[in-house]
Amino acid sequence: MKPMLATAAQTLPIGEQWSYEFKWDGVRALIDIRERGPKIFSRAENDITAAYPELSNAAAACPDALLDGEIVAFVDGHPSFDALQTRMHVRDRAEALRLAAETPVSFVVFDVLRCDGVDVTTRPLSERRQLLTDWIARDVETTAWLTPSPVFADGPATEAAARQHGLEGVVAKRISSKYRPGQRSADWHKLRFVRTGDFVVIGWEAPAEGSRELSSVVLAYYVDGALTYAGKAGSGLTGPVARKLQASLTTREDCPLDEAPPASPGRSVTWVEPAVVVEIEFHTWTDDGRLRHPVFRRIRTDKLASEAAGDA
Repeated sequence: MKPMLATAAQTLPIGEQWSYEFKWDGVRALIDIRERGPKIFSRAENDITAAYPELSNAAAACPDALLDGEIVAFVDGHPSFDALQTRMHVRDRAEALRLAAETPVSFVVFDVLRCDGVDVTTRPLSERRQLLTDWIARDVETTAWLTPSPVFADGPATEAAARQHGLEGVVAKRISSKYRPGQRSADWHKLRFVRTGDFVVIGWEAPAEGSRELSSVVLAYYVDGALTYAGKAGSGLTGPVARKLQASLTTREDCPLDEAPPASPGRSVTWVEPAVVVEIEFHTWTDDGRLRHPVFRRIRTDKLASEAAGDA
């Protein structure tokens, strides 16, 4: 099952029919808990259980549940995506256990889709949240690996608090909304304080002719199933980060776009299959549809290339 998605918003909807939650700088995940043990899935339905062994005691809390939330690494009480990056791609058990001891994660849970074996996705959000609260309260000790995401009734106050504490943003949810797996719904709105978007890498540039070192990436996004050029990003791509991204790319002979953008002065371009999704932080869009001041943030292994829709 894929998680329900929120619609990007410039301002929060206000009213008694809405509830508000902080947007955490983590990795979206579903935890499927059964008697044989929990399985953790990314939003792209990849099994990422091995990366987070500290969440393996989830089955003790309930033998049959499905939870939606974010895996978050807290450093000094604040979510740190940099700390989480060291955990995301580890699959070796010994290494995962070592990192779990050094940089433990929490599962910040904000929804329950199956509770005690019963599918509750058609019930309103307010009822699902109460089921989640009751479920955690009845066995606090065995649900210690969970961090319930706080829910608030005052949108402006929630936004002010999130900004004050340097959080990523706020999500507004209609309290009567059903859970719609895999759908981007107007019943959920996300307000990001830093503008970011998901783009697919279609090429990379070297710093000089003859060099094989990645210094920037060529970006595109999908509009109605077709790739649209978005510009290039080099900031944030240094050392191990650049090498890891380069290793994940598959070279091809031609540009995936109908018309190839020109290389930057003094640089060569290597075209790649449009398969790797990256998150880019930027200020705004230029008049000709390019990203202004883009900065690489991370590789989105939890997203399919077809989901790279810019900042939609």
